[in-house]
Amino acid sequence: SPKAIRQIEAAPGVSLMSVPAGGYMGICCMKNTLPGSNDDFVKGMQFIQRRDKIVKSFLRGHGRVGNDQPISAAYGADHCSELPQRSFDPDKAKFHLKKAGIDSAEIHLAEVAAGIGDTVLLMQAELAKIGFDLKIKKVPNDGYWGSIWMKTPINVTTWNMRPTANAMLSIAFAPDAAWNDTLWKNDRMGELLIASRSETDPARRHAMYCEMQTLVHENSGMIIPAHPNQIDAKSDRVMGM
Repeated sequence: SPKAIRQIEAAPGVSLMSVPAGGYMGICCMKNTLPGSNDDFVKGMQFIQRRDKIVKSFLRGHGRVGNDQPISAAYGADHCSELPQRSFDPDKAKFHLKKAGIDSAEIHLAEVAAGIGDTVLLMQAELAKIGFDLKIKKVPNDGYWGSIWMKTPINVTTWNMRPTANAMLSIAFAPDAAWNDTLWKNDRMGELLIASRSETDPARRHAMYCEMQTLVHENSGMIIPAHPNQIDAKSDRVMGM
């Protein structure tokens, strides 16, 4: 846990291993039901994320700011670096929530990822400042993936990095994926996933991945505030790492 970093750094004979990765913490707004089926509601939730604070404070600096799509720079050339970063903007959040006509919601929260609990609490506090009431229902990790995830209107998720960007997008964002967190169905996404697997031209391939990441960023019900590093501690007597 990032909360143990200072303790590790202060301990003699122990060093920290922190590796940027493509895993992510997420907040899922289900697209098959309200409030997630309202695009303006999702936009409001995305604009209220204080991404820099989440990385700096909750991850102790060991992570990257997320951009509401799962492919971080750890995936190399398939990362769409040209996709504009979505920033904390309470005015835009208020605009979209007012347009949605929704002033309260409930999120089911389990501590499935380091920092996710603090992230949701921070979101609740920032939403309160613009007149939105976010209720938090804390639930145990035990049984979470079977009874809460993909079943309640708003919940949380966590994903490890996959070997390729196509694998990550196919598992969690393909229209027919069994683990499509928000039940977001987009035919163009499915077409691009299949076509990109056989595309050998680097420029065309990158354009395909950029289009897919833009589709997720703009249209899915997924909020990705941060990509935590993979963090471990090791004894200085352990060699070859």
